[in-house]
Amino acid sequence: MRIKTWIAGLHYQPGKKLSPWLLPLLPLEWAYGLGVSLRLLAYQMGWLKTFQADVPVISIGNLTTGGTGKTPIVVEIARGLIKAGKTVVVLSRGYGAEEPVAYGRALDPSHGDEAYMIQEQAPEAIVIVGRDRVSTLQRAVHDYRPDYVLLDDGFQYLRLGRAINILLIDGSQLLGNGHLLPVGPLREPLDELRRADLIFLTKQISQEAMQTVEGWVKRYGKGKATLQVVPVEFKPAGLRALADFKTVSRHPTGFEQFRQRAVVAFSAVAQPEQFEHDLQAQGLQVIRHFRFSDHHVYSQVDLNEILAVFNQHAAENPILVTTDKDLPKVRKLIPAPIQNAVYTLQMLPSLDGRWFYDEFLTQMPGYVHAGNHVHSR
Repeated sequence: MRIKTWIAGLHYQPGKKLSPWLLPLLPLEWAYGLGVSLRLLAYQMGWLKTFQADVPVISIGNLTTGGTGKTPIVVEIARGLIKAGKTVVVLSRGYGAEEPVAYGRALDPSHGDEAYMIQEQAPEAIVIVGRDRVSTLQRAVHDYRPDYVLLDDGFQYLRLGRAINILLIDGSQLLGNGHLLPVGPLREPLDELRRADLIFLTKQISQEAMQTVEGWVKRYGKGKATLQVVPVEFKPAGLRALADFKTVSRHPTGFEQFRQRAVVAFSAVAQPEQFEHDLQAQGLQVIRHFRFSDHHVYSQVDLNEILAVFNQHAAENPILVTTDKDLPKVRKLIPAPIQNAVYTLQMLPSLDGRWFYDEFLTQMPGYVHAGNHVHSR
């Protein structure tokens, strides 16, 4: 197990207790927190400038270091806006890119795993990758004349102004142990949720989690009466086969045909334990789960290690299961003879993108429509 993945697991220990292994990192948390506070102050005082675009920007991001289901949410919002007849540009920094990209379409996994996944699942959107998202936005607006720009993972990107700030919180993990990096998963203090205009509580949601987040909103929301907390549960929708890229079944009972087969899983996501739990919750027999650090770039050596375990269990009619985020990075490495045994787990959000456009965006107090655009009053 990679050290980074191991530390990330400690951030979400049951009972929200601080692991003794993290205690030596407390001075680093203090230093990180000071840096975050100074940066926020610099923007509040105007020492650092925020660029305001002529096109409405919708930011989707986290307070924590990933694992909230952000990419599927971006896909659903993009689809909803496109169904409403809008031209949508998605800006991504290109996390996981094999080489830094100054400006370009996310048409290949090497441009960033999450960006490519968004482009693949929302093909009518225009997904642009660039490290400097201000200059990327300016070029994208000039080139494509979008009605809306979605800023992927943009909650902390204060250089770029936004019309709507969407914050995602994992309903099953919340904020882990509640500490800032590197002791905990928080990128910013909890009270910064006051910048949000809409909160999606994602994945597995309990009444206790909903009440907790609503309590945070009352305490830190600075009187934002319009700040909604919307539950967006993620539900299993079947396994999608690599061979034909079709979902085997969209009903949970569709997993029945795989329950007598050995499952070799592999993932490079923020919360691999959640991926493994989701597989096991469907009655699948996970005999081995290869966990790599988030955004890991797979090598042939990695795949050979996975395939060695797969071949050892040939008598159990094994299958390989990974995530939609990981599949594009390994697709070319998988030998043709076993491609029929490769699947991705489909966990789909209960979010209708048209609801976001029809019931939230167009109804939000303080915003009026001018042509195709939304502008703050």
